[in-house]
Amino acid sequence: MKTSHLIFAACAFTALSAPALADDDMGSLSGYVTITSDYRFRGVSQNDGEPAPQASLNFTGNNGWYIGSWASKINFNDGPSGAFSSHHNTTVEWDIYGGKHFDLGGTDLNLQAYYYAYPDHEGLPGSATYSYVEGIAALSHTFDQLTLTASVAISPDYFGGTGTGTWLGGNASYVLNDWVTISGNVGHQCVAQLANQESGYPYTHWDLGATVAWNDISLDVRYVDTDISKSECEYFNGPRNNWCGATVIGTLTYNFSVFGVD
Repeated sequence: MKTSHLIFAACAFTALSAPALADDDMGSLSGYVTITSDYRFRGVSQNDGEPAPQASLNFTGNNGWYIGSWASKINFNDGPSGAFSSHHNTTVEWDIYGGKHFDLGGTDLNLQAYYYAYPDHEGLPGSATYSYVEGIAALSHTFDQLTLTASVAISPDYFGGTGTGTWLGGNASYVLNDWVTISGNVGHQCVAQLANQESGYPYTHWDLGATVAWNDISLDVRYVDTDISKSECEYFNGPRNNWCGATVIGTLTYNFSVFGVD
């Protein structure tokens, strides 16, 4: 993995965005950089159970529209001798997203289009592309210190060309005080072409953790698990590290503002 890809992604997005958007009246430009002990997406490791640097940059307009980019180191072990078909291991995920928030009488509706891209993936002849698009809708409502969110995501052709993908998710977040927030997630993923195979699809994932924030720095410690058995996980991923099972993840994040954020 070339960590320079992540640095280039963040710098390029900043260079392209800041000159055109540097007007506080238009909105705000902010982001974060992160190191996590394992990048888990919907409960499944994307980096072979190893630490991953990550970065994000997001522009939010005053009318609720937003656009952003997010990048992470990954390791699918998908080289010629790996579980998938590729000339070499895929090492970068670089996503682009955009959407709009709507205020529904105190309830937030977030409609988003999200493109998951794997720019250094070079599939072998006959192999499917990894990149895919999802449409995501989320409803959130805050009751004093408690925020509840329900989400649905649909992809017409999910990761690896596996057909229609559908994900349902729920989140609860409770602010204990100015520094500590407790949160949990549960989700259910289904992929059309895999639903009738002994592959762990459809599957359910969940996590529970706490975030401690101080100024621009936060530390999140989280228990993550799925109902995918070890044999089911290895059916797709081979005998890898703990990709699908229970683990505790630590994530250290630095948040920054380019303009327009107090």
